[in-house]
Amino acid sequence: MKAFILKDGPFVKNQVKARHLSLYLFIALIPLVLFAWIKNGIYPYLNQNMTFQEMCLPIILILATVITSIITHYIIQKIKKEKMNLYQWLNILNISFIFSLLLPIQTPLYWVVIISFIMMVLENCEPLKKYINPIVIGILLILLSNMLFSQGNLYYNAYEQKQLIDIKEQTMITNNQLSGYQVLVQPYGRILDFVLGSVPGGLGTTCSILLIFAFLYLCYKKAIKWEITITYILTVFGMSAFIGLFSKFGYWYPIYQIISGGLLFGAVFLATDPMSTPTTTAGKVLYGLCLGIITIILRYFVGCNESVLISIFLMSLFSMKLDDIGSIARFHFEKSIPIFICIWICILALGIFIGTKYQVEQGIDIYQKRESI
Repeated sequence: MKAFILKDGPFVKNQVKARHLSLYLFIALIPLVLFAWIKNGIYPYLNQNMTFQEMCLPIILILATVITSIITHYIIQKIKKEKMNLYQWLNILNISFIFSLLLPIQTPLYWVVIISFIMMVLENCEPLKKYINPIVIGILLILLSNMLFSQGNLYYNAYEQKQLIDIKEQTMITNNQLSGYQVLVQPYGRILDFVLGSVPGGLGTTCSILLIFAFLYLCYKKAIKWEITITYILTVFGMSAFIGLFSKFGYWYPIYQIISGGLLFGAVFLATDPMSTPTTTAGKVLYGLCLGIITIILRYFVGCNESVLISIFLMSLFSMKLDDIGSIARFHFEKSIPIFICIWICILALGIFIGTKYQVEQGIDIYQKRESI
């Protein structure tokens, strides 16, 4: 029997690649961090719509997350007696940026510090990272705390609170009818405003253009599981297109579903987490398909505004099972065909069911009468 020989193998190259991937992600996040401050602070301040203190709030929330995360991780590494390298520091910065960009602007600062600490503890718990994304857990805790202890719309910055005070919370179904353009879009302007990001939302999750560029850049650098992102977006787009078709909505409807609710941000930066998502091709496709189905179910039947985050949290629990299916499909694809067929039937059935059960009154879409993108 031949003896095993230890050599410098691919794992050495992988460490270098991991460092590069963290750098690429950091570069992709910087424009979104700048946008978060410009949209929620600098631009309203220059137009004399908020005070200097309110203008500084976005960057204070981001810095609080970064500083708390770095200190917590440093202490944990000292306790473990492990050394920090450039890759780890970049990774902590990326986690902090993604978390802070998801924050509602009115989140109390002490909650940001507390949850950032909890998030870093989870990040350093290796067994848990295989099943959950610490960022998703952290932001869900933030939203839960805000829901229990705060009032009002926490996603509105100081300027939006003054301008949008009379707008009620939007849902996909209102009075047993599908909400149309006049409910979902018109209170905030036009579809173009959603594309540019000048609407309420997480600090840096609303600008679709920057998110698309970030996705293309990460794809070019091969730093992202693009199969998940594309499958997730196409699933939601396809199902909402079915719903819009049967409800006689215009083409704005499936576009709105993609560029609202933080879906693009979640699809690019959360659903592609390297630790808690599948690694096989079939597993990634199944993951994206299931994310789309759960998101639609939560949006229409539960009326959940955080459907993207909850979908990613739920699916991360099954990522290892999906990888098992993906491993079988790699060599025996015919065995996975029934699973894909069931999912496609579910997608088709849900789209038709929602589109036919919940109709718009007289099939009128105000968008077709008065607006264009």
